[in-house]
Amino acid sequence: MGRNTSTYGISRVDNAASRTHGWLVTIQRRGVIHRKHFSDGVFGGKQKAFVAARQFRDDLIARFPPFSLREYSNIVKSNNRSGVVGVCRYCASETTNLPKEKQRWFWVASWPLPNGKRKRVKFSINKYGEDGAFKLALKARQDALKRLDGSFDPGAARRGRTRGPRAHGPSETMAAMA
Repeated sequence: MGRNTSTYGISRVDNAASRTHGWLVTIQRRGVIHRKHFSDGVFGGKQKAFVAARQFRDDLIARFPPFSLREYSNIVKSNNRSGVVGVCRYCASETTNLPKEKQRWFWVASWPLPNGKRKRVKFSINKYGEDGAFKLALKARQDALKRLDGSFDPGAARRGRTRGPRAHGPSETMAAMA
C-alpha cells in the first residue's frame, strides 16, 4: 500500500467523554510538528473527515518531504562521543566485567537501511589497532552512505514488528469505513 492511501501520520480519535471523534494528522519535519484535527461532525462523517485528513497529510508531505536516508544518517546526536556520526567505540558486553586486558573493544560503524533496521559492522581494536579499527569503521560507513538511497521512514521498523491485536488499528478502522 502506497503512502498516499495509507494511514501514515493519521490516527483515529474517538473519545466519548469529550465527544471528540475524528482523525488527527501529525507529521514532524526538521523539528517542527505539524498537527491538525479533522472532526467527523465538521466534515460530514468519518469517511469524509478521513479523506480531508489524508489530503492535508499528502499536502504536508509534498511541502515538507522527509529526510533522505543520507540526510538522516548525518544528524549529529547529542550522545555522540567519537566525533563521527554513526561510528562508536564499543566493548563486547560479555567482557565488560573482566579485567581491562581481557576486554574486547571494537570500533563500530552503523547506518540505517530502507526497511527501518540498522546495519552494523565492527572492527576489532586488538586485531587492527585503535587507529586502524577506527579508520576501517569510518570507511565502511562512508562506503555504505554512498550506496544509500531513498527517504527516511520513521515508522518502517515499527511496521516490521509482529504485534498483538489493537483496539483501533488502522486496518480495522479502514475496514469499518468500507
